[in-house]
Amino acid sequence: MNIRIKKLFISLLLTLSSIALLAQGQMYTRKVKLEDFPVRTTKVVLGGSSFLDMRFKEEMNARWRISAFEFCTPQDYEQLKNDNSYYFITMAADEGVAFLILSKGGREDDENNLKKPFEVVRIPIASIDNPSGQELLFMGAFIDIIQTFVEEAMASDKIAYAGLKHYNSRKLTGKRVYVDPEDVDRLYAAAEPNALLGISIAPSGISFRSHCYRMLISADTHELYYYNKSRYKGSNDARFTEQEIKQFDKRNGIIPR
Repeated sequence: MNIRIKKLFISLLLTLSSIALLAQGQMYTRKVKLEDFPVRTTKVVLGGSSFLDMRFKEEMNARWRISAFEFCTPQDYEQLKNDNSYYFITMAADEGVAFLILSKGGREDDENNLKKPFEVVRIPIASIDNPSGQELLFMGAFIDIIQTFVEEAMASDKIAYAGLKHYNSRKLTGKRVYVDPEDVDRLYAAAEPNALLGISIAPSGISFRSHCYRMLISADTHELYYYNKSRYKGSNDARFTEQEIKQFDKRNGIIPR
């Protein structure tokens, strides 16, 4: 056997061995793990009777369309969270910011990788100690963004792994960009066509792990066009920067002057 044929033979053996190992180890991509989403029940965890909880429940009832869903208590969640047959939407706090989190149940120590738990997506919705009120106004948009992401992640591993930053590559052609809070609230309430609204969410406290989040959301279709997570060292960091505005301009957005 000459050297060239030997190298090809070894390469083929290595490839076949790798495929066998992957099969034995049950390695699955995020897209594959999400394939059962439409036929599973999503448990929506409600923890209380705050205005935020009530608004969340109202918008879930009005908007959720991509799977069957049921409301449950935090106590129910603790009993069910290891069950791989359920998805969960929880509202949780992390470093002073509240998030809506969609995750799949399961056990970390399960030998079958397909049955391990994993987080599908999370979206920031409010400052814990200094809520602006936009979390109530935009709740429907947050829920729609999660739904759109899940639908697209089920079709594309690229999107499933990129997360919400995937939308940063979208063209803004024909869209007007507004970042002034007064304009944002008014235009969202009016469902203004072709208006992209900038919202910023930041913690009230500051630590070495503090981050703020900035998003551009369509007023009428609730699509996400920009998502940014950055370090937070003070109130100035919560504002949209000149560099971001220039990026929106380069993406063919219309910047009102």
